[in-house]
Amino acid sequence: MAEKVTVETLLQRNRYTLSNAPKLNIESPNPRKREYAISHQPLPLLAELKAMGLPAPRKDRILVITCADHRSVPEDFLRLQTRDAVLVMRNVCGHVEPILTGILALDYFVKFSDILIIHHTDCGASHFKEADIRAELKARAPGHAEVDTMEFGAINDIEQSVRDDIRVLRISPFIKKELAERTVGFVYNLKTGLLYPVED
Repeated sequence: MAEKVTVETLLQRNRYTLSNAPKLNIESPNPRKREYAISHQPLPLLAELKAMGLPAPRKDRILVITCADHRSVPEDFLRLQTRDAVLVMRNVCGHVEPILTGILALDYFVKFSDILIIHHTDCGASHFKEADIRAELKARAPGHAEVDTMEFGAINDIEQSVRDDIRVLRISPFIKKELAERTVGFVYNLKTGLLYPVED
């Protein structure tokens, strides 16, 4: 029987050092993908799990919400393994609001036990301004007033950004109260490889 994964066990694995992965050339065949395919073990489909009498999908999963930045890879810094059955959602800065409906759909399907919101130092969202993106979009597509109400995820304070995202879940009437209460936030430091808790 697989070990039950908790937030604590994930955090204990956080001994990550950023490696210098070889740069991929999209034009050429990817030898790493070929190597993976050779050693890949087929994973069961949901119907196959059900036929084996196993829970499909596994309940009480942990959801990790983090940034799409290639330097912030939760599978690495949390030492995630397939058997952990941890779900990861990534977007600009790891913001909650743009993916709220996806969180609700997945929670209906797998029933999350915990949510980890992890932003990181030197996030690209701290290097652009909302107004600059709006100006570029208005030049690209003049006459589209909806650009004025679009949000792009720019941030000024990384810890406050984590708190803001926790608050989105806490005030949503659609998020289960116990799940909102078990939502925690961290900042992943790109230089040290460590996670720092953010008090909400």
